[in-house]
Parts: sequence; structure tokens; C-alpha cells
Amino acid sequence: MKRLLAVLVSWVALAAPTLAESDIRTEHAADLTRVQAYLNNITTLVSDFSQIAPDGSLATGKFYLKRPGKMRWQYNPPTPILMVASGSEMVYYDYELQQVSHIPIDSTLASFLAQDKINLFDPFITLTDFQAGEGMVRISLTQSNKPEAGKLTLEFSDHPLHIRNMVVTDAQGQTTTVALNNAQFGGELENKLFVFVDPRKSGKR
Repeated sequence: MKRLLAVLVSWVALAAPTLAESDIRTEHAADLTRVQAYLNNITTLVSDFSQIAPDGSLATGKFYLKRPGKMRWQYNPPTPILMVASGSEMVYYDYELQQVSHIPIDSTLASFLAQDKINLFDPFITLTDFQAGEGMVRISLTQSNKPEAGKLTLEFSDHPLHIRNMVVTDAQGQTTTVALNNAQFGGELENKLFVFVDPRKSGKR
């Protein structure tokens, strides 16, 4: 189960870019601006998710996002994991080990989607690949000051844009894919969803 933590904490290039970053931003400025506007227009998101690990194992659950800074990854049994973020840190709870970990949210993969303002032209982000066509858009990026940490790829269906998948390549070159299914946008989400209640004290899961 620590594999899940390692994947989500790795920020985001092991693979050489298919185009120089300046070329990507110049040649695809209009599409990048369109994707950026789409992501910034997401205020809340509730979605089922399925996660395929490098070994082929499957985990499912529910993902909640409330920008800025609030996330909840609630895994379905038998995966004994809950991750809750609100503000500056993410709390990772392992039901099996009854263990809590506190992680700075800025160091996590998911923090990219939870930012107050998403900027695909930010120099702190390096774009390593961009693909568009046949009803899809695919953007790969890394954190500029930690290129060795791994890569994040966001996949969208197009016309209209709709986020579908997040693909993470970690520092060892292993890939985990998270597919978002039945996503609902813009609904009201109570803040208590993003408050970690320690199951060791409440006796609940």
C-alpha cells in the first residue's frame, strides 16, 4: 500500500521531450491556453476513479476536488487507503497499518489540479510533450526544479474538453494510470469532506 503513497507524492521527467519546451509552448499556445482555461474553470469535481498500478493491480474509489487546495481520495475496499488534503498538507491514512502520514501538499502530484491558479506557461513547470488530434489532448509535464522526480500526463477528450486520465511516471520509470469516470463538475461540496477524522479515534471507516 505504500506504493500508492509513493506514486501520489512523486511530483511530476524521465523521458526526453519529443519537442523542446519552447517549441511546445510556441506551436501549441492556443491549445494550451484552452486547456488552461478549462482547468481553471473547474471549481469542484466529484468522480469515481480506477487506478492501475505498474504491476497491473486495480484499485477503485471516489475522488473529490474543491479548488483551491482541497482534495479527498477515498479508496474502496479492499484497498485500505484514505487521503485528505485541505490547505498546506495532505493526510495519508493506512487502515491496515492504522498509520497516519502528513505530506506537504505542494510536494504531491495531485496538488497540480488543486492549485488556486493553474498556469501551463509557468517557468516552474516544464512541458515535455503535447499531443492533440482525433478527439483527444495529451499534455506531459514535470516540475522544473525536480525533473528527476517523475512525470505527470493529463489526458482529455476534446470538443468539448473533458479530463479523463492522469498518468504518473515515477522516478523509477514505472507508470500508474488513474482514470476518472462519471465526473461531475461545479456541485456544492461541504468543507467537512476535506477534514481528516482519525478512524483510530472515531472507530469508523
